[in-house]
Amino acid sequence: MKNILLFLFLLFSFGTIAQVDYSSLINDVGNTKEFPGINSLSIFDSTHVDVKETGLSYVNSHQLVKILTPAGALAYSVIKSDYDPLSAYVIIKKVIVYKKNGGTIAIDTSKVLDYPAPAGTILWGSRERMLEVGRLEPGDAVEIFLFRKGFTYALLQDDDDKYIPPMKGQFYDIVPFWTSEAIINKTYRINLPKTKFLQYKFYHGDAQIDSTMVGDQKIFTFTKMNIGAFKSEPNMVAVSDVAPKLLLSTSPDWKAKSR
Repeated sequence: MKNILLFLFLLFSFGTIAQVDYSSLINDVGNTKEFPGINSLSIFDSTHVDVKETGLSYVNSHQLVKILTPAGALAYSVIKSDYDPLSAYVIIKKVIVYKKNGGTIAIDTSKVLDYPAPAGTILWGSRERMLEVGRLEPGDAVEIFLFRKGFTYALLQDDDDKYIPPMKGQFYDIVPFWTSEAIINKTYRINLPKTKFLQYKFYHGDAQIDSTMVGDQKIFTFTKMNIGAFKSEPNMVAVSDVAPKLLLSTSPDWKAKSR
């Protein structure tokens, strides 16, 4: 485990390394013996947000998941990403399968489907990007690269303006740091113009928080290690009210954000 933590520290300290061979990392994290009752294990779950002066954000996520059980294999046989076309744009950029026998398979992303997301009684017009990965087995791993532009509040606007938050020039986000399975390393990094002031608070737990200036950019990094499966209870409140989460906003104050 020490070697795994060192690798992840180097990975997220200096950025994603080109042509990384994850085979040893995938093998070393363990299986159901080390993670009983867990179907899939996120070895790392990294999000990098680049915020523009307008408040428009470009989000790149990078995840490596090890399959531990047949149920986990079924869950990741199809990669899905929800979005609202009125306010966000999503791409499944790249998916790589690492077979337990040592081989790798690059999934053809030209076969991504885009279709209306399943809805309940209220039809919001949300959609899903979907890519079939195919049959997986315990011991396999899936590496997923996603790109998102925009935000999560649907408003009727035109052209690229629809990807800018309603409070133009400001950015806000709610980042869950909980999971129904398990995560070894979850990292959320945000780059902001130095003209913006970021307010943030981590609720229901703690995380490592680092900040620095690089040129005319402020960079904040939030990291939490060894996140176990969140266990729900009968008749409990919403998970987001009790599980670890990060709130961020560049609004002048929380009252302005609420308005």
